[in-house]
Amino acid sequence: MKTEFRHSGKYTATTFNIDEVIASLSAQKTLIEEGVNFLAELDPDFDLDRVTVRVESIKTGTLGWDLLIEVYGKYQSNIEDRVTGSLEEMFGIDIPAEYEGIVTLATLAVTYVVARYAYDRVSRSRGETSSTAPIITGDNNVVIQQISSIVGQDPLFIEKALERSLPPSKRRALIPKVADFLRPSKKDKTAKIELQNSPDIEAAALAEFPSDADLKAVDDSTIIDVEGATLDIRGTDRDKINTGWYAIVMNDERFPKRLPMDLYPTVDPEDLAKYQRVLANLAIECERQPDRTLKPKRIHLLSFVAPLSDPDM
Repeated sequence: MKTEFRHSGKYTATTFNIDEVIASLSAQKTLIEEGVNFLAELDPDFDLDRVTVRVESIKTGTLGWDLLIEVYGKYQSNIEDRVTGSLEEMFGIDIPAEYEGIVTLATLAVTYVVARYAYDRVSRSRGETSSTAPIITGDNNVVIQQISSIVGQDPLFIEKALERSLPPSKRRALIPKVADFLRPSKKDKTAKIELQNSPDIEAAALAEFPSDADLKAVDDSTIIDVEGATLDIRGTDRDKINTGWYAIVMNDERFPKRLPMDLYPTVDPEDLAKYQRVLANLAIECERQPDRTLKPKRIHLLSFVAPLSDPDM
């Protein structure tokens, strides 16, 4: 089964070169593919086969693009038997008008999550503990709400699917692609990226994304991504996400001691506080010692994917 979507937009900036144009289109292809993977994660009954991105037109001046996205896949059960108004309409034969921008919205959600992750990496390398990319986070919340409204699912369900489709290692790998996508508009502080059937990427969000120099300056070896870690909660504070939390990573000799912990903005402190042990995705902040070894300093909890049974039960 093939379904077609359009992804159109333009940069309002004009100070870019041909290499940046090529890099931007290549980056968008990758981010679109990840956006469709995220959408497929919303519906376990849909088996995604492949995504093809075709260039319909490129406009010079202020760089504009019109891309055709072909999604190939199938449903495990008969679409006719499924509830109308859900994702099968989006991946069905005829695309309702309300789904016109769904791939662009999904691509934007992926872009914002990776951008926020990049912001966090740079902030941690500087020892900062301030709020996480407030403008990018706020704009991403708007996108999540719009996707939620279109597909008829709770925003928390959308966020969890996005987290599953973008584990920390993938977010880290996608940082250069997001940088390539945003770069043509970063030189002009008033420029933005205009998108059809989706909110624009405004100048304030672009300014919040780290510069190439900031990204290059981050010592990747001082932040260790750990996926699917068993995390034992040793201290909680339901009212805060940056202080009062402590935990230990179980069964990992690299992190033998209890560490202070902060929570990603999408982690609900009230929900996490219900559990003593969870399966989690983490970024462990370390300090380089004179002998070049790494000393763990702080746990950054990106998400917890499943509660585990109480070890005392």
